[in-house]
Amino acid sequence: MRIIHTLIGLLITFFGLALLNTTMDTAIRNRMVKVYGIILMSIGVFYLKKTAKLDK
Repeated sequence: MRIIHTLIGLLITFFGLALLNTTMDTAIRNRMVKVYGIILMSIGVFYLKKTAKLDK
């Protein structure tokens, strides 16, 4: 079960990183995508620390 939670957390984190590397045409939409990426990356790291217990 720990392996499944680790994979889910890594998937969330990598999706957030992919959004951080995405560039849009308009500046406002580009900033929104970057903010979504930061939020998803934070959720992924929090998920890895709490659910998968990888903080030790």
